[in-house]
Amino acid sequence: MTSSTRTPTPAEPCITEGMPLAWRRRCTTYAIERHGSNDIPRDQLEDIIQTSFETWMAVRCDGQPVQLQAELLDQSSDCDVAQYNQQGGNVNTIVFVDDWEAREYDPSAYAYTTVWHNTRTGDIYDADMEINEGRGPYGVCPEPDGCTSGDMVDLQDVVTHEAGHYFGLAHTPDDAHATMAASAPEGEIEKRTLEADDIAGLCHIYPPGSLPETCDFDPRGGLSLVCGGDDGGGCGCTAPGVAREAVKWWAAVVPLLAGAVVATRFRRRRLSSTPRRS
Repeated sequence: MTSSTRTPTPAEPCITEGMPLAWRRRCTTYAIERHGSNDIPRDQLEDIIQTSFETWMAVRCDGQPVQLQAELLDQSSDCDVAQYNQQGGNVNTIVFVDDWEAREYDPSAYAYTTVWHNTRTGDIYDADMEINEGRGPYGVCPEPDGCTSGDMVDLQDVVTHEAGHYFGLAHTPDDAHATMAASAPEGEIEKRTLEADDIAGLCHIYPPGSLPETCDFDPRGGLSLVCGGDDGGGCGCTAPGVAREAVKWWAAVVPLLAGAVVATRFRRRRLSSTPRRS
């Protein structure tokens, strides 16, 4: 992903102008919203999500560790929407959403990841992952073939892809087998592991030596586990100077990428995932 305000299209799925979106800090934290998943016990859910993030953190670039550290908080988040609070505390939230269509999201999407960033520099300020409960049931599909019958969706497959967006990666137009490929069938487990294209993308954004040596896990504005900041005053998805962009992981039957920019200096970029048999 880049800070460009141009919208990707099927003819031009990869926008290269602008600044790459990236965390300009080594360390971040994320929290699972307190209601968790309808399908998976909390302890197992934490293991799946941590494994998904660790897949990216294990990447080596030119033989050196990528240096990214993203840690799951012990506390649960009490914010069940994607939000960035410019005036106070924040939390990178992972939430399982029951009222998906009420939020006017694509009903076929597995998930949306919203990446709030500075449009001039590409600095990521906050990233929130919303997972569509209506696309479940979610579970752990067996290796090596995944879930070949029924409608089970492998949660690690979905979250590993979404974690790529968390770290600033867009969809790859070049490798249908890559974790950052734009779609996936139900029951697949292919996106649990990274391909060369995924690794190259991460190393391009975070080359060795590009991140500061210091490690501060607190989000911008400090940690707040509730919506709207420390005062708990509502779930404001925008704040003065904050805007939104949507870039969606669609099925093959609709345009691959679509989006809209509604302001200038800051915005959020949202990506979603839906199934397709490659």
